[in-house]
Amino acid sequence: MAFFVCHTPAHAELQVVNINASDAVPKTEISFSPISGTFTQGSTFEVPIYLNTKGSNIGALELHISFNPQVLSVVKPSGGSSIIGLWIEAPSYDNTNGTLTFIGGIPRGITTSSGLIATITFEAKRVGTSELTLRSTSRVLVSDGVGSPAMYESNRVRYTVVATPPGGVTVTSETHPFHDHWYNNNSPSFIWNAEPGITGYSTAFDNKPNTIPDNTVKTAGTIQSYENVGDGTWYFHVKALKNNVWGATTHYEFKVDTEPPAQFTPEINYITAAVINRALVSFFTTDALSGVDHYEVGVIDKSKPATESPAFFRTESPYQIPFETVQHARLIVRAFDRAGNVQDASLDVSTPFVFTLFIKNHATSILLIIVLLLIAIGLIHYFYGHHIARHLRTIWGIITNAKKLERLENPPKRGKKKE
Repeated sequence: MAFFVCHTPAHAELQVVNINASDAVPKTEISFSPISGTFTQGSTFEVPIYLNTKGSNIGALELHISFNPQVLSVVKPSGGSSIIGLWIEAPSYDNTNGTLTFIGGIPRGITTSSGLIATITFEAKRVGTSELTLRSTSRVLVSDGVGSPAMYESNRVRYTVVATPPGGVTVTSETHPFHDHWYNNNSPSFIWNAEPGITGYSTAFDNKPNTIPDNTVKTAGTIQSYENVGDGTWYFHVKALKNNVWGATTHYEFKVDTEPPAQFTPEINYITAAVINRALVSFFTTDALSGVDHYEVGVIDKSKPATESPAFFRTESPYQIPFETVQHARLIVRAFDRAGNVQDASLDVSTPFVFTLFIKNHATSILLIIVLLLIAIGLIHYFYGHHIARHLRTIWGIITNAKKLERLENPPKRGKKKE
């Protein structure tokens, strides 16, 4: 603080003017960016330092920065471009005491509103908070030939380090172990791994693949089961809470199909030959959800006791039945969908008589012949029933007699004999 005394005439009052000497010294601004931030433990982040000369021409800087070494540690003290053209000392740091030092000059000085001094790379070491401050030993010098000091201002920043969110838990299911398989079990059960420090889990269950459970602890256990789940594709969602931080959500997909394939009726066709010894059984059905996977066939010999169970084996349509081994059989066709549901259909098969088979194979032709015979019989009955035939004979007789009479009345002329 400087004091100036103004001399005035004797009759005037003495005037004292107080002038703050610091107001006569140029001011600058040194700022850290961002002024606040939250970072997860183990992550790294950058903090650039900017200079605003406020119109002054600055020629040198000496910055001493403090931080909390329990929370942050310096990975790299400076990187990228800088307005510092000459480092008097290489940028240095001390992660034990939590200090950073930058000392450098700017040839011919600089006047700027946002000059980049340096970029500090920090690692978020532990959970907590840390401030970044300029220590009182820091200096800013004007480029005036003598290195006059400039006043400076600096913002105070605070960074928070939070615990790393737990990763997505690993979910497995004994009831529905494969995501791309269909299951006819509508009571799914899920289990997941437990990590140290986890205090609870939030779960959800729906048919949407990306649902995020709410931030409410639903269970502290690692097993979740459901009953009477409807058919379709479903998703189980779970996330963990650790150090009051919710982790990523795990989405577990599973498929349920409890409905069997549609009902169907097998059809039989006999192979025509001199001796009938085989039959072809055709079958087909559909499944609306998981789809038909395969068919199995079992043959029961009806001449044997009914208590005997058939042996089923996988096959395709049509299936051939040899009559050399079975004369009277019951064929059972089983249709399996991809979830393991089964639909059965049965058909009795016996060796047919040749005449019966002939009628079956030529039913259309036989029916056509019968229709033609009926038409012919009807016409004959109509003709005779209405004496049409007799009238036709009478008409025919009249026509014949008329021709005879005409020949008698007009005998053919004979030619004259030559003399």
